[in-house]
Amino acid sequence: MSSEIVNQMTFELKVLGPAIASFFASREHSDHAETLGKLCERLAIKTMQGNSHLIPGEYYDLCSDPLQFSAVGTATDDLPLVLTEKGNLYFQRFYEYEYTVARAVSERAKKPIQKSDPKVLEFFDLYVRQFLDATQALAVGVALQRHFCVLTGGPGTGKTHTIAYILSCMLAKDADLGVALCAPTGKAAHRMHKSLVRAMKQSSLTKSNQTNLINRCRPQTIHRLLGPVYGSVDFKHNAENPIPYDLVLVDEASMVDLSLMARLCEALPPDSKLILVGDANQLSPVQGGAVFSGLVKGVVANEFSSDQFNALCHFSDSIKISKQPESLTGCFVSLSEKHRREPFSKRDAIGDLCSAIAEGRGEDALGILSLGDQSLQFIESVKDESIDSLIRSGFAGLDNSRDPVDALVALDDFKILCAHNHGQYGVECWNQRTKSLLGNSQDCPVPLVIGVNDYSVGLFNGDDGVMIKNRGFFPSLDQQQLLSITRSRLPTHTIGYATTIHKSQGSEFQNILIVLPSPDDQLLTRELLYVAVSRAKMGVIIVGDQDSLLNAINNNESNRSGIFSLL
Repeated sequence: MSSEIVNQMTFELKVLGPAIASFFASREHSDHAETLGKLCERLAIKTMQGNSHLIPGEYYDLCSDPLQFSAVGTATDDLPLVLTEKGNLYFQRFYEYEYTVARAVSERAKKPIQKSDPKVLEFFDLYVRQFLDATQALAVGVALQRHFCVLTGGPGTGKTHTIAYILSCMLAKDADLGVALCAPTGKAAHRMHKSLVRAMKQSSLTKSNQTNLINRCRPQTIHRLLGPVYGSVDFKHNAENPIPYDLVLVDEASMVDLSLMARLCEALPPDSKLILVGDANQLSPVQGGAVFSGLVKGVVANEFSSDQFNALCHFSDSIKISKQPESLTGCFVSLSEKHRREPFSKRDAIGDLCSAIAEGRGEDALGILSLGDQSLQFIESVKDESIDSLIRSGFAGLDNSRDPVDALVALDDFKILCAHNHGQYGVECWNQRTKSLLGNSQDCPVPLVIGVNDYSVGLFNGDDGVMIKNRGFFPSLDQQQLLSITRSRLPTHTIGYATTIHKSQGSEFQNILIVLPSPDDQLLTRELLYVAVSRAKMGVIIVGDQDSLLNAINNNESNRSGIFSLL
């Protein structure tokens, strides 16, 4: 989390926690008022930290039975606080969010397994099997069988590649299938579109099949899918007005907060399929509610019931029969084989580093960085003289571009990632440092990052573009044309040589430079570092000392979801 977010949260906690406590305490019997106030303050702090509820061990020192308070009831009592059968304590709104998601998941997981269509099996054998590894093929089979499916995997395991072939098989079964592809940000949706187009070009599908997939499966943000209502927090689509699609697939699902996921689940048609795709080791959403990781960590992946096992054998042999089937058994597939390797190398050094970080193996991470692999570089001082030449080299393609299209393509060549916005380790400092190293002519493209949503010009918070002379250029989602906007009409924006690690989620770059803060900085967590390293396809440069790296890997987020316990 950036320092600005943490500072704002700390301030809000100091104000909001006591205010909530005071509100409830004033309405409680005098004998219980003080205890209820403390309980509510503790719950408020927990939710502000990204957790949806208190577990019994977190409130037993205050009271053994929260139902003694008039403000606390069961799920059906319509009271401000909800105590579940397992003793978890929620504010009602957060309980309703988690219950909505749990119900949508459970209803779909309980639906009968769909039998494989012989026509689809033939299509899979002819056009799909040769392009997938064993677990990717397994994911296709599960997605065809089930109404709810979770696909997870680390960087380089081919999640979006697998999505393309899931969709191609589904459209082979029903060419008129209504498909909604969505992601939490425009950047992530744009990246998904590019990956789908690339997968189609590399496939052996007929031109008509490729065209049908690309035309019917255009990614968009979740907000756009639900239909924002101007001036309101509500959406056009909800339980009374569901979205008109047979299949909803959410990419980068680990970034989706609890509130938005609940709104999406509420708007699903009863018979629609739901597929969630993401990496459970990434950051939990800034707004809280670790929905995706909560689901993934509660189920053993790639294990199936005996009935499902037999039906999946046609797709893959990478399956096991579950010895202890649960409600979501058979819905989860974890991709394991890494396909992102450096040229002329049998190793995936970046993937190995990601694994070491995710598993909390700090010394192993240092060992991997010290092996001398060309894709990894560790510089232990921000004052190292080599950094400036690395920055010039990294942004050379962008700096030498004069055509907007070439400049936008070059944005993916290199990026500087920071944990903070301010200070010597922050985005502002490294943006200025980079700007001073590159060309200052108006003909030289300058990367931009939009800071607010502006529906009037079609630009949104986090969108990347370039400024050339006095015009900003941005890619359109369909890649058919560029958005060209005068400088005076651009919404609030900053230069974008560097960005925060949080904002980089959903993006991918050929090479990155990661700036580690000082060793005593608690903002850089294992998850944040994992996200930073996993943004790179070809090369990672880490700037910072060893203690900063080890402290980050040992600093693990503790966000918790209660959705799995509500199933």
